[in-house]
Parts: sequence; structure tokens; C-alpha cells
Amino acid sequence: EASERDMPILVDGFIVTTAAMVACQMDPLVTRVLLFATQSTEKGQAIALDIIREISTTNGIPAPGKPALNMNLRMGEGSGCLLAVPMVRSACAIVSELATLGEVLGLEML
Repeated sequence: EASERDMPILVDGFIVTTAAMVACQMDPLVTRVLLFATQSTEKGQAIALDIIREISTTNGIPAPGKPALNMNLRMGEGSGCLLAVPMVRSACAIVSELATLGEVLGLEML
């Protein structure tokens, strides 16, 4: 449902990455909205990430980026996701609110 609404999904850890992989196998468009919070120490997450990237490229969809954080977390409580939220908010603010060089210098770009 989040994919259908173009809502980003913040994915944290091995188990949730595996669930995201299954969702992508069911509907490749899900790959468009995935943001990965943390790189797990579990080897299975790397395999799931590779499968998700393969699904996206096979369907002509840009592949999701690498996990934002790699802190050797294994808590399984979504703690990495909580750490990634400020980074995602900052990235959104930069894209939507940062002035261009032309705006800062008062120049009109052709």
C-alpha cells in the first residue's frame, strides 16, 4: 500500500529486508520506495539486498541505495531505523529547501 501511495519505506535490518524482498517479488514497483537504514551483520541481508537490486534493474526501475548506516547492530528492535530518521529528514530538507547558487547570488540562469 505504501508503494501505491508513493510513500517511502524505511527498512531496518535482516528480517525487515527479507520481508521487503518478498514484497518486491510480489510487486517490483515496491523497489521504488525502499530506503535502507542499516547494514546488518547477518549475511542473509546482503543476499536479500542483491535480489531487490536485481528485481529493480530487471524491471527498469532505479536500484535502491545501499544502507545508510553500518554500525554492526544486531538488536532487532528498529534502533537503526530510529538513527536513520534524522538523516532522511535532513536529505529531504536539502532537496526541497536548499537554495541554488543562482538564487544565492541573485543571478538568472539561462
